[in-house]
Amino acid sequence: MEDLGWLFITINVVGIVAILVLGFGMIVLGRAIFRIVRNLKAVEDTLTTIGRDARPALDRARAIGENLNFLVMSVRKEVEGIGETISFANERLEDALESADERVQELGALIDVVQGEVEDTVLTATSTLRGIRAGAKLLRRRRNDDPSDDEEADEE
Repeated sequence: MEDLGWLFITINVVGIVAILVLGFGMIVLGRAIFRIVRNLKAVEDTLTTIGRDARPALDRARAIGENLNFLVMSVRKEVEGIGETISFANERLEDALESADERVQELGALIDVVQGEVEDTVLTATSTLRGIRAGAKLLRRRRNDDPSDDEEADEE
């Protein structure tokens, strides 16, 4: 059994060393947990402070977003109104152009009729003048050819 004595001593020494190591480990682990808890509390306090300080900024950002949404809606309505106005103006312009085209065509037809009448009048006047000239020429010839007519004309 004496041979087993050193085994018991070794086991006891190993047990004591294990207890010491575990105790030391527990102390280190306890300190680490304490530091983690303390750091988590500091982080929580910081987040609370940031949340409290950020609340007005977030409220302002929300208000700005709502204002931007209102502005976008207003601009959209204005653009739609402008689009409708442009469409209405285009329709009226097309109607006016169509009406102007009809008037130009009517004026062209009137000019064609007037031109035809002027041409007919000029031809008639020219024919009449030719007839008058021919008649005057004929009368002059007769007078020059018939001396008795001259005497009768002189008596009158």
